[in-house]
Amino acid sequence: MKRLFRLSDLLAGVSYILTYFVLFSSCNNAENSKAANASEVSVQMIDTAKTQTLILELKKLFQVILSDDKEQIADIFTFPLSEEMCSIYVDDSLFNEQFKSNGNKITRAMFLRFYDAISESIQLAQVRNLIHYIPLDGLMQNDTLNYQAYNKLEPCFYSYHIEFSRDILTLRMNMNSNESYQSKTLSKYGIPKNSSEICEHDFWWIIRFDGKKLHLQNISGAD
Repeated sequence: MKRLFRLSDLLAGVSYILTYFVLFSSCNNAENSKAANASEVSVQMIDTAKTQTLILELKKLFQVILSDDKEQIADIFTFPLSEEMCSIYVDDSLFNEQFKSNGNKITRAMFLRFYDAISESIQLAQVRNLIHYIPLDGLMQNDTLNYQAYNKLEPCFYSYHIEFSRDILTLRMNMNSNESYQSKTLSKYGIPKNSSEICEHDFWWIIRFDGKKLHLQNISGAD
């Protein structure tokens, strides 16, 4: 009986220890869960504040673009502009002459002098359309915003996109073919007006966000 009593005491002790560890583990897990939740909330607050700042800075940039004030718009860029930084084509012999003499770069003076042609080349009109069609506050819920300006009566149409990923903001303006368009006449190139050769073209602005300010990185396009 004495040996059995000691065995029962041992079993009771083991049971007590196991219960203690279960309770301790539960409390520890609860504390870890609280810490993880607090950390997650903190990260969410930081992301929210960052997105709010991004939207505010983007609205400031868009106000400048909408102003069509060439002096203000010139301030967006870092001069001189290289071909790698900004894909600009201007069909003007004087522009091309100055461009070559400046080492294939565009100075601020050139930008201001040839503003109308340059603004067409970098599709400022389409950027303004993007601003008109896409509400920026949507970035609080989504990293990608889209709008399709489809018109069944037109051979081509634009789709507009704002994408934000890893501190890089992309403003994208894509021209698309309207496959349903019935062309009664050919274009001046002798092909249907909704042909991909005419309608399909992508253009984008790449902007870096450092958490406080926007920095234009690249303007380019592709057929």
